[in-house]
Amino acid sequence: QAMSDTFAIDPAILDTLAFSGMDEEVFRQRALASRDGLKLFEHSLSFIRYRMTAVDQGKPTLVVLPDAPATVESYDGFIAALEAQFNIVVMEMPGFGFSFPKSPESLEFEQSCQILVAALESLSCPRIILVGPCIQGLFAARIAEIMGAKLAGVIIGQTGDFAEQRKWIDAGLGGATLAQPFVGQIGFRMNREKMSIGFWLPFAAGPGAPLDMLKEEARKVQRAGCCYALASQVQKLRNAAPTTLDVPIPAEVLWGMADRSHLETDRRTVMAYAPNAAYHEWEGIGHFIDLEAPEKLAEAAHRLLAHSSG
Repeated sequence: QAMSDTFAIDPAILDTLAFSGMDEEVFRQRALASRDGLKLFEHSLSFIRYRMTAVDQGKPTLVVLPDAPATVESYDGFIAALEAQFNIVVMEMPGFGFSFPKSPESLEFEQSCQILVAALESLSCPRIILVGPCIQGLFAARIAEIMGAKLAGVIIGQTGDFAEQRKWIDAGLGGATLAQPFVGQIGFRMNREKMSIGFWLPFAAGPGAPLDMLKEEARKVQRAGCCYALASQVQKLRNAAPTTLDVPIPAEVLWGMADRSHLETDRRTVMAYAPNAAYHEWEGIGHFIDLEAPEKLAEAAHRLLAHSSG
């Protein structure tokens, strides 16, 4: 009976704040220490950390869901390049960076989306273009489905449909190991710096990516005790992700063609969720399309704004 009770525990509990080694006061200090403009949105299931420039109601807004190991600290150059054109919000997913979950429930696909919707709706930002790179593109599509015309548009980058993303997880991320309850969480926690910074960043980034910056900032945040619930996300996406979505707002699907990690992905499959989206392939750009090509991303955002009713 004791063994049965043990395995009834959701292994994602290992990625919650309770298992971080920090009490809540220390967590808040670390979460908000590194940059000006850092804030915590508190949901009953998770904290959401975000970084926001001063809001100008006359400018549209870019909201980016960073692709780990990138965190809000990775976006200094991005913000400097685009803040004259946009209000900018960089919002970490539940379970990543310092968006520490309070409950394993927050790492379920639908719950993560609902938490992010609540965080977005708490902002007083006009004409939001939501940017979801890689797996975050699936979350962005669902958020767009929920929020509809409350958003001005959505950009989905480096993302296949759910089936393709599962294939990519298995082939590119060692999904078979990550998918093992408890083993995945513990193993990744012990090796995350080596795997994500030593291997993943240089493998996936394009030739012009700010690689040294990405490595340095990711290393600092990981050593400060950030959350990186990749194993829990993998396990929950495998078990409970929907297969259909319907994006009702202007959308673009973007692919950086220098991304070695997605060579086998069927890139157009995500169009099933946004059949009216424009599709663009960018030569010479790797996995981190926002950080590698902020000006091109801005052009995509302006195209969406031109077609938006928001």
